[in-house]
Order: sequence, then structure tokens, then C-alpha cells
Amino acid sequence: MKNIFLVLMSLVFFISWIADELNLLPHFFTWSIELFILILFINFLLPKIIFLKKINLTPFGKNILFIVIYGLIGSFIYFIDFYSTALGVRAFFKYAILFLIFINSSFTKESYKKMFNYWLLLMAVQPIITLIQYLSSLGGRYFPDAMAGTLLNTGNGSLLTIIFIICLIDLMNQNKINKYIAYLFIFLSITGIPILGEAKAFFYFSPIILFIRYFDFLVDFNFKKISLIFSGLIIFVYLSNQLGLFNFNINFSDFRLSQGKESISTEYNDNTLAISISERFLALVATYNFIKEKPERIIFGSGLGSNVFRYDTRENFVIATEQGYIIKYSATRLIANIGVVGFLIFCFILMKISYYAYNASFRIQDNFFISVYRIIPAFSIMFILSMFYSEPFEDVIAFSYWFFVSSLFYLPNISK
Repeated sequence: MKNIFLVLMSLVFFISWIADELNLLPHFFTWSIELFILILFINFLLPKIIFLKKINLTPFGKNILFIVIYGLIGSFIYFIDFYSTALGVRAFFKYAILFLIFINSSFTKESYKKMFNYWLLLMAVQPIITLIQYLSSLGGRYFPDAMAGTLLNTGNGSLLTIIFIICLIDLMNQNKINKYIAYLFIFLSITGIPILGEAKAFFYFSPIILFIRYFDFLVDFNFKKISLIFSGLIIFVYLSNQLGLFNFNINFSDFRLSQGKESISTEYNDNTLAISISERFLALVATYNFIKEKPERIIFGSGLGSNVFRYDTRENFVIATEQGYIIKYSATRLIANIGVVGFLIFCFILMKISYYAYNASFRIQDNFFISVYRIIPAFSIMFILSMFYSEPFEDVIAFSYWFFVSSLFYLPNISK
């Protein structure tokens, strides 16, 4: 069954790219991810349900079941049809359910470590594929958004790159990888999606995520390490300024939903940042209007599955209405599906996972799991923040997050 999980991991990273980017397979094949999740469900979880055996819900299975059932109650109240409800579960909770399957599996901690190494390998090939994409675009039209490796989206790719770089740093600190090889892949990772793909999310999020992950170093006040961090920060700020990543001279005086994203202006000719901020602000305004129209939506939204992308709507998506602003971003889309209360419950679960993981890192001696557990809080914060910027519920981010969280299942064994 470990091989099936490795195949599933490969599909998460490659199948959408092969089908939707390279057009080598029909889009229907992207459902193979759900097929393999179903196979794992039938093998590990279904027998326990049928024969009334104890289902392992530790450490966060009950929380996950609660938020899924909470969303389903909203679908029932608003009479959302079965197909739309299933799409809602698929969109937001597919990999959380995979987490439940994983913690009821027979995978050993050694198997998990091997699967984690495979995840690192899949991330290591991303900058290489990105460089190939860049070289192949020379002589033709250059599209930065296409420089995303197999991850399709430069926003998601850049965020996952931050986690990959943290993993490399930790491996280097544990002497598990040659430092020159680690430096090479860190350099390639920064050069690939963040720079060639012009993914500003990397530069916006990396200081926050790195600070959260390595907060302990600041507390310990190791002068050498702090000097290196501040030196890196100075270089980072300088490069960011040269690239024009933080030009926030924006005039908000004429900022109206009726005028759309063009209602915001900037003194600079390049108004990409202005449009980006405009769209996110208008999405919040649209969500406020959505709840104001029917205040009871604050509890269950309009039902799980009521506001989700389908393949045809995503392919031809254009922001033309308030609903378009709502469903474009993950945070507002999640609120529309499960309400503000459901959104806060979901964020609370992620923060609870972070607190548990951080405390768990002090209860074990295995450096591998210590590293993973201390990455989880940073990953959780990144997941929550990126709901307002990117698409963390997409396959690569959501799968990776719950895969990291699955490591907490081994805590009782490795803490003895």
C-alpha cells in the first residue's frame, strides 16, 4: 500500500500538469487522484466501518470530522444537491479526509520517512523543470505565469518552495545532506519559480514563514545566527527594492465595487500590485454584502458546495459580478460555503494543530520528526494567510500540508 501512496503523491504533482498544461491527457484523468484516495479508503478505513472496529481519530480526527459534518449540515439546510456537495467536500476537505485514512493505515514511521524523502525529490525537480520551461520560451513569447514547474500556479509553487527551502536548511543543520548540494538546490529554488515566474508571493511570505520557523534561534540569541539572519534580511530588502516588490504608493480615494479592480490607482505605470490589492479588498466587500443580504449566512454560509469552481467555470472564469469576487479567493470562497463561523473553526483547527506540533517537538529525540513538527506551525500560518492571496486548497499545497500533519500520528511511538 505504500506504493499506492507514492503513486498518489506523484499524481498530485504531475497529473494536472500533464492533462491541463501539456494537454497529453484528457482532463478526466485528473480524477485519478480521487480514485487512489478511494482505493486507500477501501483498504484501510472501510473495513473498520463495516466491522465496527475502532477508528483512530487521534490526534485531530475528531476536529476534522466536526468541520466536515458542520459543512454538510449547511448543505442539508440549504438543500444543496448531492453532486455540488461532493464537489464542495472535494474542494476543501479532500486531503483532510486523506489524513484520516493515513492515520488508520499500517504505515510505519520508517515508511513515512521514505515517503517524505520522495516528497523532497518531487520538490527538487520543480526548479529544474522551471528552468527547462524558461529556456524553451526563449525566442518566443515569455509568460512568467507558465514558469511554475509542474505545480501550474506560480503563487502555490512559490509558497511550497519556502517550505522546501526550510526542509533543506534543517537537513543541512542535521548533516543529512551535503551543504553544497543544499546551497545549490536553494539557489535553484529561488531562481526558478520565484524569480523566473515573477512570483512575488515568495518575497512577501518568506520573511514571515522563516521568522516563525526559526523563532527559537532568536529567543536563544545566538549572535552568529542572528547576524546571518539580519545580513540575509538586508540583502533581501535591497533586492526587493530593486525589483520594485514593495511599491505601496497607492491612492485609495476612489475605490468602489461598481468600478471593479480599475477603481484603484497608483502613481506607477505598472499597476499590478494595485490591481492585486483592489481585487482582494473588493472580494472582502462582496463577502460582506453577501452576508449582509442574509445575516444567517454568517453561520453556514450558503451551504457547502454552493460556491465552488467546476472545470468549465474555472476555465472560462471572468470577474463580472460580486459572486465572481467571492469565489475567486480561497478565504472568501470558504466563507461563502461554510460561513464566517465555519471559517473561524477551520482556522482554529489549524492553529490547534500548530500548538500541538510545536509542543510535540520537545517530547521526542528523533531529529527528523523534530524538524517536521517545527515546520508545521509555519506551514499552518502560511496556509491561513495564503487563503487571501493564493489557492492553498489546490492539490499540491493541501496534500503537502496534511502530509506534514500526518507525521503527528507517530508521536506516541517515538516519544516513548
